[in-house]
Amino acid sequence: FMKKQCVIVGLGKYGMSIAKKLSDSKIEVLAIDNDIKVVEKVSNYVTKAICIDVTSGEAWERVPLKDFDVGVVCFGENVTASILSCMALEEAGVKYIIAKAGDKYHKKVLEKLNISEVVFPEEFVGELTAKKILEI
Repeated sequence: FMKKQCVIVGLGKYGMSIAKKLSDSKIEVLAIDNDIKVVEKVSNYVTKAICIDVTSGEAWERVPLKDFDVGVVCFGENVTASILSCMALEEAGVKYIIAKAGDKYHKKVLEKLNISEVVFPEEFVGELTAKKILEI
């Protein structure tokens, strides 16, 4: 039984909360962002944190991704960063990729890339909130 290994790209609120939760559950996490401040912050609890320009193919070539079975790409606003990160994970052989979409056009593009799962975190939380209200 192999321990799950997850790579998280984009450390905004969404990516950061996933990184924390998985690290608490003792899952090996590689966290990646292009902002050194958030990389330093997350490095306190993940297995490894690295700062690269996620839009650079050359930078991705130096990232050891071959052992990761799950990837989460968390850029909602920066569509270019999102697409190029998804492509880098896919090319490295990451089997299951979850990507956040900022809008329906972004979602369409991600679906064309054969991303395993495309999520709208805000919409999902909205549905959970509605369910809660219905149960009150």
